[in-house]
Amino acid sequence: MHTLLSNRHVWWFTLVYLGSIGVLIAGGRPLEDVIGAFLILGVLLPLVALAACARMPRPPPPAPWRGDDGALLLGLLAWIVVFLLLKGPLLTALLPSAPDPRLHDTINTLAKLFAFVAAPAFVLRSRSFRWSDAGRPSASTPRLWLTFVVMAFAAFAVQAVLGSQFKRVLGADYAGHHLWLAGMLCWAWMSIEAGLVEEFFFRWYLQSRLAAWTGSQVSAVLLGALVFGLAHAPGILLRGAGTVEGLGDAPGIGTTLAYVIATQGVAGLAFGVLWARTRSFVLIVALHGLFDAFSNAAPFIDTWGL
Repeated sequence: MHTLLSNRHVWWFTLVYLGSIGVLIAGGRPLEDVIGAFLILGVLLPLVALAACARMPRPPPPAPWRGDDGALLLGLLAWIVVFLLLKGPLLTALLPSAPDPRLHDTINTLAKLFAFVAAPAFVLRSRSFRWSDAGRPSASTPRLWLTFVVMAFAAFAVQAVLGSQFKRVLGADYAGHHLWLAGMLCWAWMSIEAGLVEEFFFRWYLQSRLAAWTGSQVSAVLLGALVFGLAHAPGILLRGAGTVEGLGDAPGIGTTLAYVIATQGVAGLAFGVLWARTRSFVLIVALHGLFDAFSNAAPFIDTWGL
């Protein structure tokens, strides 16, 4: 039964992803961009993650699915959707008309920590959901460090080849900056702003519960990655992030959904694999922060004047 369910989700994920590629190509997105993202984010990085975890002892499975888990999961997902839809107006109400970008980033991060971590953690704790219910790492600390180093090199290689922001920070405009200090501070910031926020909800909670529900780590990784990708859609539709992503000022809903599935969705596969094989929350938070730090170092330096 578990194998059948896993195969079903593989086919569904494949069809959704291929449909997203079709929408992007029909909308004029260069084919090489779409295929490149798939090969690197959807194939190469998950394979590197699997290789980095080779011969690692398998962690114990998450706690079994409980009768109230379905309602709890849907309720928390609804909470996240409402937050993402209202975050823009909330920040506008809280901040002055022309806020200091440092203040904006700080308030934004605090709001995300509340919505994705503090509030769900309070609800889960009240329902007697323990930390160990998501599973615990069974690999040794040196083995986890090896996995971190392998994935860190993979992240560096991807950014060195494809990362426009990463190449920008290495250019002449930043020659006088303390890049090592800025890089470490950016890593710490992104480990909180993106790593802690997103990995707690999407991997530690959501993927673990999906694994308990389906009985399949493969299904949990695929479904979790799909939800992870879709969570990025409100930022493009409502807060102008489409310009940064090269989609224009006002991309349509279809284009936006196709884009987040074909990019952020497949990007979540590597983190899903790492969580399924290691159950090390510190590892995936640090790696997520490092991946994002490589692509956000230049804006971080500009914002904080480093």
